[in-house]
Amino acid sequence: MNIIQQIEREQMDAVLAKRAVPEFQPGDTVKVMVRVVESAEGDPKDKKKKAAAARAPAERLQAYEGVVIARSGAGINESFTVRKISYGEGVERVFPLYSPHIAEIEVLRRGRVRRAKLYYLRGLRGKAARIFERTDARARRLNAAWKGFKKPKGEADDLTQINGIDELLAARLKQLNLYKFEQLANISDEDIANVEGVLTMDGRMEKEDWVGQARALLTAAEAPAEGEGEGEQQA
Repeated sequence: MNIIQQIEREQMDAVLAKRAVPEFQPGDTVKVMVRVVESAEGDPKDKKKKAAAARAPAERLQAYEGVVIARSGAGINESFTVRKISYGEGVERVFPLYSPHIAEIEVLRRGRVRRAKLYYLRGLRGKAARIFERTDARARRLNAAWKGFKKPKGEADDLTQINGIDELLAARLKQLNLYKFEQLANISDEDIANVEGVLTMDGRMEKEDWVGQARALLTAAEAPAEGEGEGEQQA
């Protein structure tokens, strides 16, 4: 691996640490959540509004839903084209797969197609442009893939306190909504297998005893609180 490939790999890992890239192909219907940064333009004579607009640019998520008609490139330069019909007109948009401006990519429907490029859809309308849903074993496996935990309440714990979890791995665990010591302390064997499978960690959770470390951290956090209560009763 040369220096350029190494830099590209680091950039890809930085994006993957913040969001997952699902498996999809041309013919699939996806929803892309795009980060849009807006800055409100106030009255130039109103100094307060002008200062507030300059200080806090607004950011929102914009959903773009359509059919993937092509994927091209490789590595950090890989991109995909999404086509949708808006007010009767075909609209296409090209997204870099590892763009930091993409917050999430969700696969809504898997299509059954025979081509790698679906540019022929540009000349079709209505039912003629319809793509049948894919229902084979591979599609069922991808649709049934484990998506992560239900989002827990409260702020995220610092999982880097557990030996074996660095900042990058903690960010990937947070994508699966696994970011509290209590979750790790009470995790089931089935969920351990799911996490290991998604993150391809080859048994690290059991080898490094994440569950035991999480329980020890919970016990250490509860001990001072109990000691304070006893002191108040004696007083």
